[in-house]
Amino acid sequence: MVGNVQNPIQIDEARFAGRRKYNRGRLLAGDAPPALTDINAEVINNRNHGARVDCPWVFGLKNGNDCRYFYVHRRDRETLLPIIERECEAGSEIHSDEWAAYRCLTSRGFVHKTVNHQISYVDANTGAHTQNIERSWLDAKVTLLKKMRGVPLNHLQSHLNHYCWRLYRQDSPDLFLAMLEGIQIVNNRF
Repeated sequence: MVGNVQNPIQIDEARFAGRRKYNRGRLLAGDAPPALTDINAEVINNRNHGARVDCPWVFGLKNGNDCRYFYVHRRDRETLLPIIERECEAGSEIHSDEWAAYRCLTSRGFVHKTVNHQISYVDANTGAHTQNIERSWLDAKVTLLKKMRGVPLNHLQSHLNHYCWRLYRQDSPDLFLAMLEGIQIVNNRF
């Protein structure tokens, strides 16, 4: 991916978590069961608490119609920087939020602009924003979590790849012919 001033690469991470229906089921991290008066008492109603439900994190890069999503176990600097360096050309302009893992992008050879979402969604000085990738997260979550009623973790990356492939080729009149052209391009490389 190559980002420039007119079309920067936007990066962000999102948690692909479903939500509880009718306030039932297991709560997410940080939610605790109601306080019990007796510590040794057994919990009878197990509807609104239980084991913690960990959900996958997905890291994404978006530049126009080209998006690339990666299922990551952690969203720290050691995990995200190799993906950014592998997928983005050096010198590209990157827009992100002020997540601590992105602070070293300028020293790695990228033009990095940030936006603080607690103040505004678009930085007034630089014009940096992450609205395109945030909107893309919404579409991906609706497709993968709601329409497909969830995706097993071992298949999540392939579903993310398929979603990005379809998004990149959304203007193609025939997706089957686009797939055949893609196979031909890959075969000509090897």
